[in-house]
Amino acid sequence: MARTTFDQDIFVAASPTIVRERLIKLMTDVTELHPFVIWTRHIRTTAAADGAPVEHYLVRDRMKLGPFTLAFTYRVEMTASAEGKLVSHAYQSPGIHLFNTTWCEPTANGTLIREHIDITAPCLLMKTTYKGAATAHKEMLARLKEAAEQAQTLAR
Repeated sequence: MARTTFDQDIFVAASPTIVRERLIKLMTDVTELHPFVIWTRHIRTTAAADGAPVEHYLVRDRMKLGPFTLAFTYRVEMTASAEGKLVSHAYQSPGIHLFNTTWCEPTANGTLIREHIDITAPCLLMKTTYKGAATAHKEMLARLKEAAEQAQTLAR
């Protein structure tokens, strides 16, 4: 198994409240925001050790790999921490795990969204997994930025 991480930030010209609201709704809006997701299905809600709700989903993705398009389904567990961080675990076969933490930081004229992803995958799949996750999450945050900025404009 191999392990790597990546971090990204994006500035959003919207209040932290609006950005957080969009971020928390991520799984219900993920098909609009994430370029690979075809559908999500909520499976159940459990409680974390601190009592926070943990939402469990099945997610169906499609990804181009050269001339081929692969579709696969995987499990996601997502929770919003007491500190306002969105924490998720995505478990894909064979042995791929993405641990994602996303949070908002207020700035003088908007919000900085920060994301940290820790990836574990079989050595032969790491390059493809990393490239796919990095590309998809960069686009997803750009779409989240656009949606939050539109919501901020409507709120004025």
